Amino acid sequence: MALGPATPAPASFDCADIYQEHGFLVRLTKGRDAKVQVFEVFGRPPTEREPQWAPETIMRCEAAREVWDVVSPEARAEFNRRLKAENRPSGRWGADETAVQRLFGKELLVLLWAIELPDVKPEEVGVAIRNWLGLKPEERWWLYTMTAAGTGLAHQAGMGWRGALRQALCFGTRHDAFHLGAVTGRGTLEPRVNAQYVQPKRKPGRKKTDDPGFLFAPALPAE
Repeated sequence: MALGPATPAPASFDCADIYQEHGFLVRLTKGRDAKVQVFEVFGRPPTEREPQWAPETIMRCEAAREVWDVVSPEARAEFNRRLKAENRPSGRWGADETAVQRLFGKELLVLLWAIELPDVKPEEVGVAIRNWLGLKPEERWWLYTMTAAGTGLAHQAGMGWRGALRQALCFGTRHDAFHLGAVTGRGTLEPRVNAQYVQPKRKPGRKKTDDPGFLFAPALPAE
């Protein structure tokens, strides 16, 4: 009996079953106005009395597909680097949906939240990726927690901590560059006489060797 072609494993990053794990789902829409949507999925094992179950979801972000096409290779390389260090299978992005383990999903959202608005320039996207890669995973988790607590829904783009993420991660473009010598506003207060100042005393018999009169004084006649 001939076997049919093997069914490829669902695309994922360290998430075997999004229905049974608390993780994130990256969904790519199609059409003229294609988007990337990221959902937090509260997966859980079913109980014995549930013939079927559907985990709750929250849409955390929706951004243009063009943004995703730039971000996804960088995120894939970062996540697979760490999976390899833990001797775990590498992941891949799917054409439609990708299940992402919980911590990776948080980190991904920190980057997407910073560049999700349509007025973010391509240069800012590149700078945000560079700055995101420079953060430690623990720092990204903290930023996610702070942002999700107040402005973690998809329709809250650019608000509160979401706006702060953009300012932080997108900073460093040619427009932002400056030199310390050009910083204005530096100066000093008016000089004040120091009443405790003591004039240093010179040692007796010591002459300044750099005094031209000392160097070139005529010799005295012998008596």
